[in-house]
Amino acid sequence: MSCLWVFFIIPFGVSGAQWSDKPWINVNSSDIEEGEWIKVLCGVPIDYTGGFCRLYRDNSKVPIQSLQTNDYVCKFLVSEKDLLAGRPYGSRTSVRCDYTLQNYVSVPSDNKAVVVWGTARKPKLTVSPRVVMMGGKVKVQCSTPRNQILGCRMYRNGVHLDEIPCHHEMTAEKLMSWQTTSIFNEIDLSCKYDKREYVISKASNPIRILVVDPTKLRASTNHTFVCDVPARVQDFVLSQGNTSLSLELGGTLTLEAVNNSTGPFNQTCRVI
Repeated sequence: MSCLWVFFIIPFGVSGAQWSDKPWINVNSSDIEEGEWIKVLCGVPIDYTGGFCRLYRDNSKVPIQSLQTNDYVCKFLVSEKDLLAGRPYGSRTSVRCDYTLQNYVSVPSDNKAVVVWGTARKPKLTVSPRVVMMGGKVKVQCSTPRNQILGCRMYRNGVHLDEIPCHHEMTAEKLMSWQTTSIFNEIDLSCKYDKREYVISKASNPIRILVVDPTKLRASTNHTFVCDVPARVQDFVLSQGNTSLSLELGGTLTLEAVNNSTGPFNQTCRVI
């Protein structure tokens, strides 16, 4: 009886069909702006010494960075200038990596897309009125350059709220979406515009408005309270059922509490 010997040669001595020489890649941000950097991690399947990790841009065969490591993960720090390679801000690029050990070269990792955003000059925002009841609307106008733009974005307290036409009416409910409301809600609105794909303006100067939610008001004839409100808000009337309450010129609002309780007003009001 003769015997047949079969030998399998697996790189680096790693056995098992699940092993792969393909590195994984991760970036800490897929969107950066001028002056920013990204951190790129390239993970290799073995802990080796003397090998090199190489980082590439787009389809280039020439690495933009190469480093030696003795760990499972190679760490690259890449500037926006390295990513753009002379292209204008407002461009989309990608990165990938591979690794070498002596004469061995791995297959490349997947590609990771990165957008280097461009910026345009900031718009001017106008809002009217600056005091609005829940159920009401405000007119917002994000004044942009005359040349064609793609659209505008509204921000509440610096956080993206909605993508809107640059001349638009917004409801108070939309302005306060995902927020817990009280009687008086002061918010800062600002806007940006998209000049073209991957080019967005700087934020406009913020405008502070007051959103009044009368559903948080409870009125009766038991006690009277005085509540501090923004001094610039004058002659604004709240209505709750048949009860009408006005803001006085001094910036106070006279309210009546429910069942002798200061609960609804304990942060802003005092009994008189």
